[in-house]
Amino acid sequence: MKQARWALLALMLVAAVAAHGEKAEVGVTFGAAVSPDAKGPIGCGEAMPCNIPAGTIGSLAIGPGVSWQASIAYRLANFRAAALYVQLPLAGSPSRTQPGFIGNEFSSFFFTPGVQLKLVPNSFMSPFANIGGGLAHFNNNFGSSGNTGAFQVGGGVDFRTPVRVLGVRAEARDFITGHPAPFAGFTSHLQHIFVGGGVVVKF
Repeated sequence: MKQARWALLALMLVAAVAAHGEKAEVGVTFGAAVSPDAKGPIGCGEAMPCNIPAGTIGSLAIGPGVSWQASIAYRLANFRAAALYVQLPLAGSPSRTQPGFIGNEFSSFFFTPGVQLKLVPNSFMSPFANIGGGLAHFNNNFGSSGNTGAFQVGGGVDFRTPVRVLGVRAEARDFITGHPAPFAGFTSHLQHIFVGGGVVVKF
């Protein structure tokens, strides 16, 4: 009976929050991360001192990996045809590789606060776009880690479900970062494109 009372209280709380206007959203998605432009020559004078000309050792590349994304957004304005949110997104990938570079594996984490514009927010299907900037952190299995600035742009679509506060989300984000210590030898920036699907809960 005690569990039933707690469940009833939780349902009443969810209903009350939903009736308040669904001003906040929490989204969680899982998918894959790719870096199509993460290739660059490495040689002496760039990442190691020796007499071999730069670029003659080979080409570094970042392999794909599993990714996750989580975000919380709060609605600032609702114009019916569109709604504007402030958003705090987190994203990461627990393990990716640099093939051909002594089996280097690394993890990544991104925090890029920004804004989100959602079209027709009360319809069955609501496309959205987001943009933001913040920090990226990288750590590899050789004990090297580093932080750098990050800019992100992305978008996706939310689908309503029969449960008023629950939706299904498909989204993609492109995180553009500098190259900290674990990526010596790359060009001046790296792309980390996250694509995935999951759920969104509205409060």
